[in-house]
Amino acid sequence: MAKKTSDSKQKIIKKYIDLFYMTPSEVTARDIAALLQENNGLSTQVWEEMNVVEIELPGDSSIDFEPIDPSFQDPSDAAFIKNRNIKTIYAITVGEEDIKLVVPYFEQLVEKYAGFVCSDSADFNPVYAGTTAKI
Repeated sequence: MAKKTSDSKQKIIKKYIDLFYMTPSEVTARDIAALLQENNGLSTQVWEEMNVVEIELPGDSSIDFEPIDPSFQDPSDAAFIKNRNIKTIYAITVGEEDIKLVVPYFEQLVEKYAGFVCSDSADFNPVYAGTTAKI
């Protein structure tokens, strides 16, 4: 008789959402980390040479902010950026199940540094914090 092995641990596949934080302000990873640490007591790791910050969330999750060049190739995207005077853009990676938890953090960023947090989609919707209205 063959011996059965049971593996009751199933791998959980985490789904991620790609977002942008766009602002007309000049904002560094250090600025983001300091704001979120100060207001929420979150742990952060900053890689200043790359201008990247990882925010450790309660539990076992984190969100990453990585800067991207605000020079979009698509003409409509480039016009969107220009019309809103965007100077700083961060790509944000967040777990789908964490989005409700992190929206208040996004709202704090927008309150302090202006701009908005939106989906990395063709029309930059949905918007999670702030507004994409022209300035």
